[in-house]
Amino acid sequence: MDTAMRRITYVFILLSALVVFAKPTEKLPLTKELQAEELPWFAFDAKDGDGTYDRVINRDNLKEFAKQKKYRKIVLSFYATWCIPCREGLVRMSKKAAELEKNGVLIVLVNVGEDDYGKISRWVSGYVKDEWLLGFDRFNNLTGNFGLSKNGDEMPLPRTLLLNQNLRPLMLIGQEGDDFPQIFY
Repeated sequence: MDTAMRRITYVFILLSALVVFAKPTEKLPLTKELQAEELPWFAFDAKDGDGTYDRVINRDNLKEFAKQKKYRKIVLSFYATWCIPCREGLVRMSKKAAELEKNGVLIVLVNVGEDDYGKISRWVSGYVKDEWLLGFDRFNNLTGNFGLSKNGDEMPLPRTLLLNQNLRPLMLIGQEGDDFPQIFY
């Protein structure tokens, strides 16, 4: 086999492998609680990286914040510092931060079940953009109200909820695939 034919064969094998091993994002069915025109009422503590937004976020003020900043979609990304797949998803979103911003996507990271704000903030700062909101669902109230966990059980992670600007649930994502986070727009 000549060199040109070998190269073509190698390229074909490589492209075939990419297609075989590429995995799409896992789209989960919306829970009963999320099959509504608007999210159930919620509230959680929130901060941003530069400390300019430090208060409780609820359904109404998140909608107003997104409207003021002209975001068209909102992502609630549920994570924990011990979750390796969560870290990978945060890194992917961080690498696409400019594209997410350009496409009008607000990222709200929601830590689930942990209560050491300093530790969580340091961990997050190693992976994500400062301008993203950082929320804390210490007692799993938010995830319970959304039907993502039952009776205080731990929620399987990662979980990402995509909303429109009116906080209508559009998609629930489990394991992120090769199309993550581009699947948001």
